[in-house]
Amino acid sequence: MVLVSAAMLTGCKDKTSPSSSSEGEMTTKDSVIIKDTLLLMESQGIGITTMGKVVAERYADLSFETALPIERVLVKNGDHVRRGQVLAQLDLFKLRNVIAQQQRAIEQAQLQIEQARLHMQDVIISQGYDPDKESSIPASVKHTADVKSGYALSVSQMASAKTRLAAAQHELRSGVLTAPFDGVVANVAVQAHQLAQAGAVVCRVIATVNMSVEFRVMETDLSKYKVGTPVIVVPVADNSTRYKATISEINPVVDQQGAVTLRARIANASNLFDGMNVNILVEN
Repeated sequence: MVLVSAAMLTGCKDKTSPSSSSEGEMTTKDSVIIKDTLLLMESQGIGITTMGKVVAERYADLSFETALPIERVLVKNGDHVRRGQVLAQLDLFKLRNVIAQQQRAIEQAQLQIEQARLHMQDVIISQGYDPDKESSIPASVKHTADVKSGYALSVSQMASAKTRLAAAQHELRSGVLTAPFDGVVANVAVQAHQLAQAGAVVCRVIATVNMSVEFRVMETDLSKYKVGTPVIVVPVADNSTRYKATISEINPVVDQQGAVTLRARIANASNLFDGMNVNILVEN
């Protein structure tokens, strides 16, 4: 086990350490690090089994729904944000104008409804019926009064104006991007004064409290793993740091290479990045 672990550590070190004198050749410093790591693993009954990647269990790609100039971008990559915090905002002048127009349209439609109601009552009276006794008015008379007065049309116009107002209010709200949950900002792709493209990702918010590591094990080794099995996660970028994790998922599919994909949920992943390479350590 020690020899296999040494080989894997050597391979990882050659790829990541700028201090290697040449490809495939270890420096004295590399040898000391590997020797110390192996001694520590051996004393703790731990061995490297495989490599994996950190994956975010929860993230959101945020985008604007309207193509308008971006007024401000308030975050940058790596910023920690709280739920509801404003991340970016469009120039909302046009959207506010649309809302004002639809509000005026609703007021006008309301006046038209009142006028049409009075006209409808006049038509009913002209047919010899009392408009206050609606149950006594024949359906044909009601229909004629409705058509002549334009009451039904006014009601329809009011409904349309309310629908347009709701759409304009939604566009105004979507013109301000806010964090859907606590997390860290990544992949910021815009800056102020650019024209936003509808549907194009502005940034991603990653919930760092919900991180897992995904790795593959051979089918022959699968018996060593169960949901709930503890593992230790060691970032390739910093092999002195350890994170505790627990296997949470075992994908019941064996791929063409004879491997099974597992996921382990990390207890405290505040300093890990989505996509980070890690080593997975398990008890012998």
